[in-house]
Amino acid sequence: MSQVRVRLKHQITIPTRIAEAAHIKPNDMLEVTYANGIVTLVPVNRKVRKESAMAYAGIARGLWGQTTAEIEADLNVSRDSWER
Repeated sequence: MSQVRVRLKHQITIPTRIAEAAHIKPNDMLEVTYANGIVTLVPVNRKVRKESAMAYAGIARGLWGQTTAEIEADLNVSRDSWER
């Protein structure tokens, strides 16, 4: 367990090996919370980001085939396997 000293202006230095392991770089923003006697630092970029649906456009390209005929054939195979 590492220990750090709180400086006059409430500043702390994160030990290098911990900063490297957590991928914290200079000028990164950290969210600080306090609950039940525990201070927690969480990098802001680790929080779940709300992305546009367009960020996922094309993510499955080529998964079911390259041509329209290949895609149709794969769909037909899948549909035939459904219970009716």
